[in-house]
Amino acid sequence: MSDDSRASWGSKIGLILASAGSAVGLGNLWRFPYIAAQNGGGSFLLIYLLFTFSIGITLVFAESALGIKTKSDPTGAFGWINPRLKIIGIIGVLTSAIIVPYYSVVGGWIVAYIVKSFSTISIENFETHFTDFISSPVQPLLFFYIYLLSTATVVYFGIENGIEKFCKLMMPLLFLLLIVLMVRVLTLDNALDGVKFFFLPDFSKVTAKTFLNAMGQVFFSISAGMGIYITYGSYVKNNDTPVAKTMYSVVILDVMVSLLTGLTIFPAVFSFGLPMNAGPALTFITLPKVFSAITFGQFFGFIFFVILLGAAITSSISLMEVVTTYLCDQVKISRKKAIFYYTLVCLVTGTLVSLSFGKLSGFKIGGKILFDQFDYLASNILLPVGGFLTAIAIGWVLGPEKLVISKNKALQKGFEFCIKWIAPICVFFILLNAVGLI
Repeated sequence: MSDDSRASWGSKIGLILASAGSAVGLGNLWRFPYIAAQNGGGSFLLIYLLFTFSIGITLVFAESALGIKTKSDPTGAFGWINPRLKIIGIIGVLTSAIIVPYYSVVGGWIVAYIVKSFSTISIENFETHFTDFISSPVQPLLFFYIYLLSTATVVYFGIENGIEKFCKLMMPLLFLLLIVLMVRVLTLDNALDGVKFFFLPDFSKVTAKTFLNAMGQVFFSISAGMGIYITYGSYVKNNDTPVAKTMYSVVILDVMVSLLTGLTIFPAVFSFGLPMNAGPALTFITLPKVFSAITFGQFFGFIFFVILLGAAITSSISLMEVVTTYLCDQVKISRKKAIFYYTLVCLVTGTLVSLSFGKLSGFKIGGKILFDQFDYLASNILLPVGGFLTAIAIGWVLGPEKLVISKNKALQKGFEFCIKWIAPICVFFILLNAVGLI
């Protein structure tokens, strides 16, 4: 299925940084600290690392190897295994297509807070300020459009000249700024308490739910089940590219961001005695309180939101590329048309999602506003279903020995065992936990 005219990565580091950018996202920067806090801190971290270097790395290897071998979008890749398995690829593409609009709404909030960080206006009530902002009918839409069109612009310029160049710039910058912010936060009073909480295990808080939450965090953080690694792998020119040797770096970088985030968030929150809240509350309410109270807080607040933007937009780019590649490969339209049509769809759906916090807040499906519906469908249903079926398709239908991820026999056998047994079992439990059955 190789196509000599197909675009390709300009360098190995470009592939690694773009793939790491897809993995490193808002899940690392707000979901990880929240989940870790609720599951014992250090003990959760150990379990998280265990699952990262078992099921997480296995799924990254499997999807990347399939993309490299087939040189096709997810539907074509699974169709290569068996024509009836194209549905798995469609699930991955659909998951990405659903995530981009509502993810871009949050991306717009981040852009807005970067702009707001330059303001000298003192915010007395961060909760009210955030609520008023997201329920406004105009401001969030403006920043959502800026974020979405910026994402589409990077994808428009293609693999080497768009995504690769952007990620080569953004990923090192993200790490540098995160380290700068971490160093500043570690100088706060009582910051060591946060470090201890993050690294010292408290096994008294470990339950079966801790293991399920750790598995879920790994799965969502690593961005498996959406066809991203298949798509990025399809643009690797050399079929003999050593998958394990190349893609292990992606997992390492993803873990490093989670560790740096923990070393930033926990000391800051513990230093000011603030609660560890989930989701937007931590990012847009709790941490701004910290920055407003420290010296040069305005500057460090700006750095924090730039970090968030970098993590968000590299993920958005990879998700949009999945849909774009599908439209080019399967619908047979040009890249320009694919991006134009899909961006229009995102503009419309994202507008409705943004307004669901204000003007359309009364419109609910199953008691959930549109934003929550999009998130639930993608994260709780399609993502784990896609991951489970991916493991089954490669582990049981294709046969994992057909995908060579390493010349090291022990590593290859370990991969084959994990994708056939460990990954599908773990992802199945993630799915049951996500839908509330366990």
